[in-house]
Amino acid sequence: MNKSRFMTNFLSMAAAILLLFALFHIGDIKNAVMMFFSGLQPLWVGIAFAYLLCPVAAFFEEKLKKLKKISSIARPLSVLITSLAVLAAFSLLCAVLLPQLITSISDLVPKLPGMLETQLARLQKFLISNNQFASTAADLVESAESMLVTWIKTNLLSTVYNLASSLMSVGSAIINVLLAFIIMIYLLLDRERYLNQCRKIFHTISRNERVNDAVYDTLRQANKMFGGFISGKLIDSLIVGIICFVFMLILGLDYPLIISAIVGVTNIIPMFGPFIGAVPSAFLLLLVSPKQCIIFLIFIIVLQQVDGNLIGPRIMGDSIGLPALYITIAILMFGSLFGFIGMIIGVPTFATIYYVVKRVSEYFLRKRGLPTETSAYGPDFRAAFDTDGNSDNSGEGDDSYDDD
Repeated sequence: MNKSRFMTNFLSMAAAILLLFALFHIGDIKNAVMMFFSGLQPLWVGIAFAYLLCPVAAFFEEKLKKLKKISSIARPLSVLITSLAVLAAFSLLCAVLLPQLITSISDLVPKLPGMLETQLARLQKFLISNNQFASTAADLVESAESMLVTWIKTNLLSTVYNLASSLMSVGSAIINVLLAFIIMIYLLLDRERYLNQCRKIFHTISRNERVNDAVYDTLRQANKMFGGFISGKLIDSLIVGIICFVFMLILGLDYPLIISAIVGVTNIIPMFGPFIGAVPSAFLLLLVSPKQCIIFLIFIIVLQQVDGNLIGPRIMGDSIGLPALYITIAILMFGSLFGFIGMIIGVPTFATIYYVVKRVSEYFLRKRGLPTETSAYGPDFRAAFDTDGNSDNSGEGDDSYDDD
């Protein structure tokens, strides 16, 4: 056995052992990753902001470079304008939306038990007068009422009040936000230098140019997927939230700000987001009035159809290109590991993995003289190839095709 084959077998076995170890210790790995990310939270937030705002800063820099008098300071000016725009948006959110949102939540939470009791009493009365299984249904309603009211009074109220009290201690949060903002500015000002340093380290480790080209191609594809998906989803969700707020005001529905915020935030999650946001919102309106709940459900269905067929495709295009099944798997897998953030980054991450697997599989298929098109592997696939695994039209396969 030559040295190259020995190293290949050794690395394959090591990778298999590491994979098995990761699968059996997935909980410990998750905790370690979460501790790592939480300890360096300002750094990751700063990198995320810099990544999302880099196209904005580049746009301003390109425009400023056309002005000869200030072309030499186009970079710092573009970063300054971008930073001021972010601060203005954040200040607007804190000054206008956040107080109203807190006020609405503060007014809503104490009313929830009474609203729930009223609607359940109506349902109980209806069941008693119209259902032959009145006693059983009444018992179920009464049990559900008791459980929900108890949960709202004990868990929900305590959670909201604990959150409100924790918001009073914002010292560490402010420090983290300031650190993330400073990191973002440093990265935007000297972004080429940091990227070049990463490339330098990578080329120090890897000397195989074919591998280097494949890695760069994968990174370019990942950048396209992450940038297009996340920025597009944020803009799309903002538009959906604004449309929801305006139409709820026009339709005269209660709690438009809270519900619009829920719909907008959950809309970031692909596929399941609209349903995740619609369920608690519809339940909240059901406690106010069943009529408002029905109107909202009809409206949200229309809104999601408009978003899915008109707004979303125009903003995002086909930035991911994953089948619906793989998107579902990505959301479930990364969501179970990393929660809400995992549901957002899971889709572009899975799309990048899918791209790498596709490239590698197509490479080995071409080496064996097999077609790379998925449609070629139908029921009559074997009839198109001889026993050596080569196509009737091509005899260039390096290895024999084995059905095993």
